[in-house]
Amino acid sequence: MSVDIGRQIAQEILKSQTRTSIIQPPEKGGFKEQPRPLSYYYNPHQYATVEAGETETIYDFTVPGSHVLHVHQVANNWFEECYADWKIDGARFERVERWISSINTPLVIKDRCILAYKNVKWIFYNKCDEDVLAETLIDGIIYHVDDIKKVIGQRLI
Repeated sequence: MSVDIGRQIAQEILKSQTRTSIIQPPEKGGFKEQPRPLSYYYNPHQYATVEAGETETIYDFTVPGSHVLHVHQVANNWFEECYADWKIDGARFERVERWISSINTPLVIKDRCILAYKNVKWIFYNKCDEDVLAETLIDGIIYHVDDIKKVIGQRLI
């Protein structure tokens, strides 16, 4: 049995066990550095108790130098009179005033090519009269900046 066939069989076994796709290097050139899940650097699920009338940064991830985060999933919980600012690289990406998806079944957004080169933040604003437990999940894959161009470069053209 050749090495390529053995590798393909192993990847199919892993796919069936994990239900996630295995990242394949591009045909031309391969990866400069093996991509890693965000959880290698930072817990994608963050939460905190936010007191009534207060503001708190729930999620604060700094992307390692020469790398980029490709966001694959997002989820949050929601309360009346509360909202959050989702910031990517210092700019507000979205003001979240609704429930996006359950923490246990996050919304898959990897085809939207949302990239963070510096940082990702989730700032929660509690404008109600009670303390709340705010949660967010932002997950993805960390690529070397040269590799992300190979992986999604054709989608951007």
